[in-house]
Amino acid sequence: MRIAMDTYYLQAIFIAVVISIVFSRNKKIDLFPLIAVGIWLVGVCAIYYKYGSDQGSFYSNDQDVHLLFINGYIENEGFNFGSIIPLRYLITYPTFLLSKVGFSEILILKTIQILSFIGIYFKSKKILSSQGFPFKYWYFAFIASPLILFFSFLALRDLTLALLTISFVFESKFQRRAVFALLIFLLKPHLAIALLFGILALFLFRILRTKFDLFASILFLFASYFLGSVSYSVGAYFKDSFFPGLPIGLLTQAKISQLTLNFSGLQFFSLINDKGSVVAESVGFLLLARILLFDTFLIPITFVVVCVFFLRRLRGAAFVILTSFVFYLGLVSQTDFNSTRQNIPFLAAMGIVAVVNIEAAKNNRRENLLSHHEQ
Repeated sequence: MRIAMDTYYLQAIFIAVVISIVFSRNKKIDLFPLIAVGIWLVGVCAIYYKYGSDQGSFYSNDQDVHLLFINGYIENEGFNFGSIIPLRYLITYPTFLLSKVGFSEILILKTIQILSFIGIYFKSKKILSSQGFPFKYWYFAFIASPLILFFSFLALRDLTLALLTISFVFESKFQRRAVFALLIFLLKPHLAIALLFGILALFLFRILRTKFDLFASILFLFASYFLGSVSYSVGAYFKDSFFPGLPIGLLTQAKISQLTLNFSGLQFFSLINDKGSVVAESVGFLLLARILLFDTFLIPITFVVVCVFFLRRLRGAAFVILTSFVFYLGLVSQTDFNSTRQNIPFLAAMGIVAVVNIEAAKNNRRENLLSHHEQ
């Protein structure tokens, strides 16, 4: 156990206070960032209290990987253009520089995530406002939701990717969208490729548009999954000069089940009978976690229902999100990586589309009732 007020706690408190002051300077104070930072402070301190210097292995050892990049490679090799993408310089290099003035590396990485979380909230709020919907409390089930908040406690890259993803998807200007695509590529190349594929798919869909949009959309989704699966082999060839062969059995029951579970955030079900699985907790514990972090499955399922039954607004964005996500899942299906984390970059974008269309459907129903009464 750590001493109650060692430097890690003091640094965490200092960072939380600075963030709170920054977001309290406006005359019209938004309480959400202050509440979020307070919860974040409790979360990161609780994790440190329990795990101490081993906290990098909590939930995901990618946190330890980031520390290895910073202390093992950047520290010894300095800046290297060839390492910008592999070592995730977008988040690790600023962390390295700040560590030189005494800050904890893992705490700076977590700070980047809480700032990304707050950025997701403000960006989503702006998009909703542009659609004519002021922010309501129930939106938190879909935007800046519990799972997203939990990830702000971790020294990962997922919330930064989520913020960049919604910025990319809902951006209308080509130059700004290109910048967001580049930033995503620097952090996670295959996610950037999936999103660019979604843009291309939308372009082709609009050109080939027919009276049978639903069937055309289904064909595009199948194509997205197939091309995503193939892209893994293509990427392996260009990256490692190794071609693992074309994917097989894409439409088997096992693959379809995995795709469905991955889409709904219930990936661990596919690993229950896998003796080599990294899932260490019981099924009951994992189900309880899904109930507490209900947005894991609520957002993607609601998004699909909205897309199928009452998609009235943000249709282009919804198409890009859906085809990109299916392409991405197709790619992931060819790897051993099978985690809720793979959904995080898409959840906030899905949540925005879901909320806007739920509100639009409610307004439409209200207008129909009023016109019926007037008659």
